[in-house]
Amino acid sequence: MTRPVPPLKKARIVIGTMTGTSLDGDIDVAAVRVNEHGAALRVQFLAGVSHSLGNLVDNLRRAAEQCSMSAREFAGLSQHFGQAHATAIQSLCAREGLTPDLIVLHGQTVFHAPPLSWQLINPWPVACSLQCRVRFDLRAANLASGGEGAPITPLADHFLFGGRAKQTAVLNLGGFANATLLAPDTPRALAPSLPRVRGFDVCACNHLLNRVARDRLGRNFDENGNAALAGACNETALDAMLRAMRAPPQAGISARRSLGTGDESARTVQMTAHLSPQDACRTVTEAIARLILSTLREAGLRDEDTLLLAGGSTRHQALVRAMQCARVGTTTDTMDSHGVPVGMREAAGMAVLGALADDGVSYCVEEIVGRRSRVLDSACIDALQLPDQAEPVQP
Repeated sequence: MTRPVPPLKKARIVIGTMTGTSLDGDIDVAAVRVNEHGAALRVQFLAGVSHSLGNLVDNLRRAAEQCSMSAREFAGLSQHFGQAHATAIQSLCAREGLTPDLIVLHGQTVFHAPPLSWQLINPWPVACSLQCRVRFDLRAANLASGGEGAPITPLADHFLFGGRAKQTAVLNLGGFANATLLAPDTPRALAPSLPRVRGFDVCACNHLLNRVARDRLGRNFDENGNAALAGACNETALDAMLRAMRAPPQAGISARRSLGTGDESARTVQMTAHLSPQDACRTVTEAIARLILSTLREAGLRDEDTLLLAGGSTRHQALVRAMQCARVGTTTDTMDSHGVPVGMREAAGMAVLGALADDGVSYCVEEIVGRRSRVLDSACIDALQLPDQAEPVQP
């Protein structure tokens, strides 16, 4: 651990943001109170808000799908995206009466194929508007060090959800499904050092669910999984999908993730093109559920262990029921068990990662991302107000 960068404060208000690779149309903003530092970190969720991205979604999706855009278009998109973050954060702060000590911006992943990755956002509108420390570009340092840069949330999951009596998996059902395995009996307050956590990407999730909805239903998503619930699973198409989605045994860490190329969902969903729209939705749903559960079992999660669900697809009832029916253990969500709203887990996790970085702790776990970061993770803006500037600049 290196020397902490900012002056140490016993309690900090940290705000994290996330839009997610599935581009569901919102910026999630979460505020947490962080007490203590480093391995002794304690986190309390305070409040969250989802703020509409409006027309930005179309251009963000174009960027993620590798459509041709000019430098001017990219610069404008990045600037407007940063301004939208500033507006969303200001709205939450005004509503809750919060003054943040740190803001952590994930940005929009428009490409990720190590060693190349781009979390698109211009952080300066946020720094100028909120005038506090801003951390961003959370993966680049690890990528430059030879790592995969993902997943980065497992250490945050330890501080948000650790300390249970038995092994627990935190499963994020976002654009990609990724999992953190938390060992039992590791109370955070008693931990003398950072824990050994395990985490990994599983497979595309919302990417597939939203793609089949767009292709077959003419909608951006299958609301609550209603179309999938009305359909039947086609076992032949299911087997073909599972063969295509499974990473080969010799594949590396990043084999389950191919962000930004625009083809990972289209290629797989095409295998259900001969089915009715409802049957296609159900078959895609079952493929995701079965691959997630088989991967968790292979990693050592027993059916009687606890599975905490987070992310946008917790609202997809067909997917949740498919996993519940295939397990004998407790499958629940983070809201009931730890007070973190189910859609705010990643944004809250970003806040935790930023606090760790401020404490001089690398949140990129070498065993998970493949390589130790050579420098402190994330870029940082120290936003100091000029003496003659009485009011924050509005976006």
